[in-house]
Amino acid sequence: MTELAHAKLSASGAHRWIPCPGSIMLEDGISDTTSEYAEYGTAGHTLGQMCLEEGSSALSHKGKYLNITKNYPKGFLVDDEMIEAVQQYVDYCDGLDGQHKFIERRVDFSRWVPEGFGTSDYIKLDKNDEGQIIHCVDLKMGKGVRVSAKNNPQGMLYALGVINTMDMAFDFNDYDLVSIVIVQPRLDHIDEWSITVGNLKQWAEEVVEPAARKAMDGTAEFSPGDKQCRFCKAKSTCKALAEQSLQAVAKVFKPIPDPDMDLKEAHTLSNEDIGELIPLTDGIIEWCKALQSYAFTLLEGGTEIKGYKLVRGRAGNRKWVDEEQVSLLLSENQFGGDDIYQPRKLLTPPNMVKLLKVSGESVDLISDLWVQPEGKRTMATVDDPRDELLPDKGVEFRSIET
Repeated sequence: MTELAHAKLSASGAHRWIPCPGSIMLEDGISDTTSEYAEYGTAGHTLGQMCLEEGSSALSHKGKYLNITKNYPKGFLVDDEMIEAVQQYVDYCDGLDGQHKFIERRVDFSRWVPEGFGTSDYIKLDKNDEGQIIHCVDLKMGKGVRVSAKNNPQGMLYALGVINTMDMAFDFNDYDLVSIVIVQPRLDHIDEWSITVGNLKQWAEEVVEPAARKAMDGTAEFSPGDKQCRFCKAKSTCKALAEQSLQAVAKVFKPIPDPDMDLKEAHTLSNEDIGELIPLTDGIIEWCKALQSYAFTLLEGGTEIKGYKLVRGRAGNRKWVDEEQVSLLLSENQFGGDDIYQPRKLLTPPNMVKLLKVSGESVDLISDLWVQPEGKRTMATVDDPRDELLPDKGVEFRSIET
């Protein structure tokens, strides 16, 4: 078990194994898989590294193919979208204060996690009158799930790795500050969160070390939850998750088939177990959707639900207020021609912004000429950074917007 745990206790998987150490054991033997999204992300990181090391712009690499692998022999084209995303990351890193920078640096946090190490995207060390500041920047190329910097275990482990690896050279003190930064350019999202070195070490000793021991010594604990289960490779056969789901469903659906089914004897579902559970899945899914819709309606009507609030969802796509005015204004400023048009149609605001940026033109020229609908009302946990909305007293029952 020890060798397995050592190999799997990674910083990128910390959001899973810290709250649920048992996931390490269940994932044993399940092969890692990749996806086009993951490989695209690797290509974006490669481009970011090239720009930061060379002092070049992302635009200067346009047309290149990066991250050529067996599964993706053509690699990924450095196109306008990748250029815009990576340049935002590069600009952020270059804008940080500090004299000492480290790009794609391997860091060692084995002081708290046996054989624990990882590669931090960008590190910059600064100093002021109050002490030193460790900037740990993590590039996220995904645009599905918005990643928060606050209490981000991956970033915190990387920061611990910086402290452990570079302490001899920089002599960090407990009152020095660590800044965890998530740059997620394809969602136009940059999130920063700070913690002192002393508090970070306390977290490592009180939270990380115990979780690592449990994952290693075979007395693993299981704690199903949204964040740790979302990308867990063993979630389809995890009995702890199945038990949690069945317990929830049992409050609505009666009777549960085979009430004597023992979900505690082992940690992994057998084929027979799966066969008995599959018929329940459609009902579970529909019940979950109905529960979410009902909870959303309660919030809209002003009823408080512990742990949740109303927020504004993702804003709609930008639309031109007056396409003729956009075309005329750009032409008057010597920027126009066929490039700003789709076949028989003016480029959409997002695509026009990309074109202006990669051409070195100012977006301010047209920024007042589009409208953007507000995001629809939706439900989120109370720790969501978006502002809470007031309830709509006159709302009728409707499905939740996801």
